[in-house]
Amino acid sequence: MVEEREEHMVSPTGGNPFRKKAYFLIPTLPSSIDVPPFELPRCFSSSLPTHFEPKAWHLNVEFYGWRSSQEKWKTWVDQMAPVHHEKWKEAGIYEAIISSTYEIRKVANLGDGFAEKWCSETNTFIFPWGEATITMEDVMVLGGFSALGASVLSPLQTKQMKEVGEKLIEGQKEIYSSGKKAVTKSLWLKKFMNSGNEFEHEAFLAFWLSRYVLVGSRNSIQNSVFSVAIHLARGTRIALAPAVLASIYKDLSLLKKAIVGLKELDFTLKLKSPFHLVQVWAWERFSELRPENPNTINSSEPRMARWDKVNGVRVENLRRVLDSARENFLWRPYALVTDNWHFPKYYPPEEKWVLIGPDLDDELLSFVRCLRASELVGLYTIEHYLPHRVAMQFGYDQDLPCSVTRANRNSDTAWDYNKEIKNVKLYLPSRLVEADVTTKYLKWWKQSVSGLEDAREAAVPQKRGIMSSKCLLSRANHPSVPPGFPPKRKRMEAGDPIDEDEQSVSQLLKFRKKHENFGIIQGSDSEKLSSQAQHFASLIAQKSYVNTMKSDENIVNLVGDECASSSSLFQKRQLELGDRFERLRTKIDELKAHRLGNKV
Repeated sequence: MVEEREEHMVSPTGGNPFRKKAYFLIPTLPSSIDVPPFELPRCFSSSLPTHFEPKAWHLNVEFYGWRSSQEKWKTWVDQMAPVHHEKWKEAGIYEAIISSTYEIRKVANLGDGFAEKWCSETNTFIFPWGEATITMEDVMVLGGFSALGASVLSPLQTKQMKEVGEKLIEGQKEIYSSGKKAVTKSLWLKKFMNSGNEFEHEAFLAFWLSRYVLVGSRNSIQNSVFSVAIHLARGTRIALAPAVLASIYKDLSLLKKAIVGLKELDFTLKLKSPFHLVQVWAWERFSELRPENPNTINSSEPRMARWDKVNGVRVENLRRVLDSARENFLWRPYALVTDNWHFPKYYPPEEKWVLIGPDLDDELLSFVRCLRASELVGLYTIEHYLPHRVAMQFGYDQDLPCSVTRANRNSDTAWDYNKEIKNVKLYLPSRLVEADVTTKYLKWWKQSVSGLEDAREAAVPQKRGIMSSKCLLSRANHPSVPPGFPPKRKRMEAGDPIDEDEQSVSQLLKFRKKHENFGIIQGSDSEKLSSQAQHFASLIAQKSYVNTMKSDENIVNLVGDECASSSSLFQKRQLELGDRFERLRTKIDELKAHRLGNKV
């Protein structure tokens, strides 16, 4: 489950590299491989909107799986709980049913912002500062769904169970025979609530599954949930967590695809997963997005109670918030002290090893499922689950990501998720520990994100065919850093004023070079400087640039004018920096001459 080895590591809080005994989630790449086969830029389409303006996108989205709780539903839950709560706990759905009575108030455009960062190849969010995702642990803790049990596609086995299934279908037919065109959820509730029917419990669970968990349509009861409801009513565990997470992954991919192809979107996008879990996940982990006053959890209440009827925070530029969240992202929010929140057993105060076997506690066994790369089988999709890419979310150190072969040709071959694990030792990190990243991962991440930035900038049409000086300054001032690394300086947003303490262009370029050589990253300094100079030369020697700019003096004036227009303070300093701009101009002359010489 976990590989233990000595490695050169770097702390997420910064500092110098050091050697330590580290713990990595399996699978990991062989130590002889320096670069993984997967590169981040493949995840991103170059056609993303250049500005985060969801109101202008005309994106029509309906969240079928994000439903406000009805008063009648709360009443039905209150009536059924005293009789059936022990069966719910046995089946691992008690907290999930209680959580469905809460109201999670939607924050406009939050889902769009996260879908922008979604990578369908890895089912992870790719931020400039790191990779993260919604995991099985999040679905267990926030949604209350079980990670243990049989597949949601498990058939009914006994004659008695099949008879109950037939009676539920008969109930559907009775609604149809009364002249109704569809078996809506409201009609289903009206027919079975307080009916005293011998299979009212199964009908209750079918309503819950159809409306809040395994949603197939906006307003109908689906036959596909009947077998799941019948199993759960008997206290049989069904692995709802992987099915729910699969539906969330699928919807994030659909939403990302819709954002990328806005011009082609002429229909309503229907998302059927419990998408409110994405918002609650964001609240738990991003301090700038979190409501100021979450509710206090009472003892015996699920964690979702923190967010019942809480109004979210509206942000003007969500893309900026997500891109600059490296210092404030919480890798392990459930390991922090929260009033009346009881730490799960897989968050021990001190690190320890446990033996995985048939006698392992269900809570620890659930955590084991969260750590294994696998296929998530849902009612309507099969999705890849790669927790080793986001190991720091579980308290483990992060190494180069390893590709995992898929087994998703059908639901039978995909359901390796539940295979037995025994005689394996699992390392549990202390809840107080801060995970680190390997120096190889640091180097790979910086190279990958740098390539991603180049691809996205190349896709943005620049005025007169060149990169603006504001863009140049912003890139130089915001070098790529690995997950959790604090920036050396505050990021400069395009259009932000430049105060008197800001650096000149040449200083910024020197700063970027210095940062790229941070740590123990190996390589020739001269080669890096040469590569950086060639990149800079390619930006200023494009054909459109040559046609537009008449002299080298205009190059310097362009940089100076753009910066001077941002701040009167910079105007005063422009004379002091004149000699530095002269050196920059000379360098540009040399680079252009070198480029022209190569062409000849």
